[in-house]
Amino acid sequence: MPTSSAAYAQARWAELQDQDDLDWNLDAISDRSEAIAFLQRFENRLCIYSGYVEKLYSNYSFVVPSEARSGITILPDEQAWHDTFSDIPASAVEPTGIHIMPGETMGQTGLYLKVPGEHRLTASQELPFQQGLRLLIQRYLAKDDFFLPVLVKGDLREYEARMPSLHLHRINLKKLVNCSQLSINSLKSAVADHLIGLFRQGTPGQLAG
Repeated sequence: MPTSSAAYAQARWAELQDQDDLDWNLDAISDRSEAIAFLQRFENRLCIYSGYVEKLYSNYSFVVPSEARSGITILPDEQAWHDTFSDIPASAVEPTGIHIMPGETMGQTGLYLKVPGEHRLTASQELPFQQGLRLLIQRYLAKDDFFLPVLVKGDLREYEARMPSLHLHRINLKKLVNCSQLSINSLKSAVADHLIGLFRQGTPGQLAG
């Protein structure tokens, strides 16, 4: 890599380390250790978005400090340029109202999805992860769209009975006006690969570690 390119890359990663868009505060979570354990089940299984640098990361790790009051930092793999997608504007990352929850919130095991109704007056559904994922994929395809879920800062929340849950955002491909078709296809593949991994491991007990 040319010296100028190396210096630019180093400067960009230094800038990334100085911002807090990838630092997740857990002060609002009652059981910090339980929330961290739940979140870690999804490490590299859901892409992470940073609006500060307008990038989507599919290769990263969670850094959990030992201090009791500290949060979690998402550390992208700086060598995995092919797993980092740029020029993703915040306007293209939309909340879905969909939550991933531990089945224990409703006396079950495994992962569950809380899926909002398609219409405002339609009740939401709480479905086993695989069943819910199939429904969402079909729902978006029916609209000539893709279900491309990602996480952003603040998506780790508490659900009923103070159980942790993850709210999902999604990438709206129609708003990626500055991305090439090649980049869009790569992004779709990366998100799909993560979803396939979650789908295969979404049965009870298989996402324990």
